[in-house]
Amino acid sequence: MQTEATMIIDGGDCVIVLTQAAKTLFLASTMTAESRRASHVVPVNAYLRLAFQVIRKLVADDSRVAAWSRTWGCMWQVDMSPVGAGILPVHFSNRQTAIDAEVEALNNHFIGEQS
Repeated sequence: MQTEATMIIDGGDCVIVLTQAAKTLFLASTMTAESRRASHVVPVNAYLRLAFQVIRKLVADDSRVAAWSRTWGCMWQVDMSPVGAGILPVHFSNRQTAIDAEVEALNNHFIGEQS
């Protein structure tokens, strides 16, 4: 599981790519920040993806149903459209591998944007 976070500071603006494990470091700090989703890891299959999205809208992120939906044995994809980067062209056989690729792709996206 990814634990690191990437922070880019540019002219007073700060972009942080947080992993789930690294969030506690920043949530415990006294800084205020606007948090926006940069990407989604969702099933490739359209029916499963729709079911996954409906479940995630109806239940809390820390609910048992949400946790169950993360364990589905299906192919997963990374959708980075919230930051304008589209869907990664690779599918993953488990969700954790997709999340690891998501973090790497987001780091590359934001670091590449700053160069």
